[in-house]
Amino acid sequence: MADKGWTSQAATAAGIAAGAGAAQLGLGYGLGVIAWPVTATAADSVWLGSLGWATWITASATVLGAVIAGRLRAGHPGRWRALWRFALAVSSALGALVSVALVALPAREAVRDDTLSPQLVAGGHALAGLLAGLVIAFWAVSSGPVAVNLIGTALWLWALAIAGVVAELAGGGESATYLTSWQFAESVNPFQYGGIYWPSALLTLGAAFAIGLIAAGPAVARGEFGLGTAISGAVGPLLVAFSFLTLAPQLTAAMGPLQSAYLIAPYAVLAGIGGSALAVGVGKGWRNRLDRAEKPALPAAPQQAEAPTQVRETPKPKPTGRATAPVQRATVPEKPATPPVVDPEIAAAAKPSGRPPAKRKNGNGETPRQTITPPPANPTIARINPDKPASDK
Repeated sequence: MADKGWTSQAATAAGIAAGAGAAQLGLGYGLGVIAWPVTATAADSVWLGSLGWATWITASATVLGAVIAGRLRAGHPGRWRALWRFALAVSSALGALVSVALVALPAREAVRDDTLSPQLVAGGHALAGLLAGLVIAFWAVSSGPVAVNLIGTALWLWALAIAGVVAELAGGGESATYLTSWQFAESVNPFQYGGIYWPSALLTLGAAFAIGLIAAGPAVARGEFGLGTAISGAVGPLLVAFSFLTLAPQLTAAMGPLQSAYLIAPYAVLAGIGGSALAVGVGKGWRNRLDRAEKPALPAAPQQAEAPTQVRETPKPKPTGRATAPVQRATVPEKPATPPVVDPEIAAAAKPSGRPPAKRKNGNGETPRQTITPPPANPTIARINPDKPASDK
């Protein structure tokens, strides 16, 4: 069952990638934003602009196929998760090969003086976009903010292209619609400084910042404040910058607005990171304030009623210069004294009767005489050396 689930999910990724690439290329051919010149012209802006669109469409189709298929079924946990992500990315890249074919086949009719096989050049750019999409898809499968940013960037680019075509039809002019560029606003009175058309540049930077901020919002609301969410705003502009990077060897100072879009693309990546990082910072600060507000204050310990107990005195500690918390000693209740056990006969004998003791009598009923002789009044003093009597003369 697990193998069947993997197989069906991989097939879904390939089908979505093929369908997304074909739909976007059809929209590009229909709007005229992708056009292969059939005559030799001095300007290469149309050719290069079409190569940029082909590269980005193939890359975005690869990522969209893996992301949408990954959301249809929960990912495999543990050690198989990385293998599952890689399988979806590879399957989506195989499906995006349809876009490579749809780019290379119409490019056979292009006329170029610098190459004999324009279909190989166009197909090579589309294949480079497929490889870039394969790397981004491996990351985007398990990251919701990255997927939302890619979808938001795709919607913005196509809305910009449609608006450019509508403005071109309304104005009656002809101008190429480049990737991420607002060219019709600069065709009459361009404001250029240092090779950069600033109205288009400011619009590109503002859009990358806003998409990064908005795309990271749902993840921040769910409490995802990790590094993946913080840098998710760079993914959409990164694919656009890669598309212009493949055109770098062919860009010259005469490219005009296309060169301006190429120069501003790396700064759009930084603007996208700034938007997503701002969303994470604001969300984390808001969550910390809510946690501090909801944290209850610790209640004070209730004072116990004093009981008639004996408190042991403890010696006062010597001052050490540091504040110490007061130590509360436990009180030991005094045990009631228990009376000693006394023999009742001994207690009765020891109890005073209040009468003088009776005198003892002998067997004849007479009171016995005292046998103690009183001392003489003039006792004879014995001398060791008595005096000799005086002799008569």
